[in-house]
Amino acid sequence: MEIGAKLKEAREAKNLSLDDIQKVTKIQTRYLQAIEKGNFSAMPGSFYVRAFVKEYATAVGLDAEVFMEEHASELPKATNESSVQYSRVRSRGEATSSKSPAIFSFLPTVIVVLLILGILFLVWFFRSNGNGDADPEQVDTGGPDEVLVEDTGSDSEEQPEEAPDEATEGDEGGETTDGETNQSEEPANEPQLKLVEETTDDGEGVSTYDLINADDTIQLVLNTDKEHWLEVENDKGKSFYNAMFASNNAPLELDVTGEQRVHLRFGNPRDLQITVNGVSLQLPETVENGQIHQVWINLNGSAAE
Repeated sequence: MEIGAKLKEAREAKNLSLDDIQKVTKIQTRYLQAIEKGNFSAMPGSFYVRAFVKEYATAVGLDAEVFMEEHASELPKATNESSVQYSRVRSRGEATSSKSPAIFSFLPTVIVVLLILGILFLVWFFRSNGNGDADPEQVDTGGPDEVLVEDTGSDSEEQPEEAPDEATEGDEGGETTDGETNQSEEPANEPQLKLVEETTDDGEGVSTYDLINADDTIQLVLNTDKEHWLEVENDKGKSFYNAMFASNNAPLELDVTGEQRVHLRFGNPRDLQITVNGVSLQLPETVENGQIHQVWINLNGSAAE
């Protein structure tokens, strides 16, 4: 029996309509009809054929893995099923190599701090020079007063006593000004998504990002006004989402706090918006719609060893 006819028979045996299957799998009814008729050319691509058939088989109570093996000859060749496993198995050398570019992500912060320190030094320098210019005047005014003390009697002795008081007030004012220039504030570090690696795997693009300055809680949010096949899982294979993702499912909010790495695999990449803790993930310019794309996000700032 052909694959489409067997799925239809299993569906009717459970008294399920195509609309019932659509509600469970989120696969459009026209694609479900195409599967039952064996019209795989109506699908967006070979990846979607295998994914949709697997979802359909699960929905009607069949063992999806066994079913796929029994009808492997009727399905398009699986050209990219091994890509996720290939991406998961990273050598220690590859994980270490992705750390070195992360060092450069701190350079902008260092430059900003150095600029602030430089500005504070210039303010202190010019103010110090201004106070230095006032000191000779105070010394000069004291000189004549001392001469008057020597040449005059007791009446003139009261006048030079005021000069040291004025000089003292000036010194105290200078100390207060210098104290004010020593205050500085360091800029707060904001979360960033840094693209650290671009590769390909069986024709699929693979982009790797580091999340810098991560918060204690990490929230992954996905939005779209189109339709995508979407897989989200961690580096140990734990699945957070594996189905069709469309505008009626958006926004999709996933709490990935405590995870080391998160892996996403999806179609129509240009129509999918991905943010981590409010930071938008920008795909490389070479990524186009009509392709399957993969994204790895290192949530602790570097690839796990």
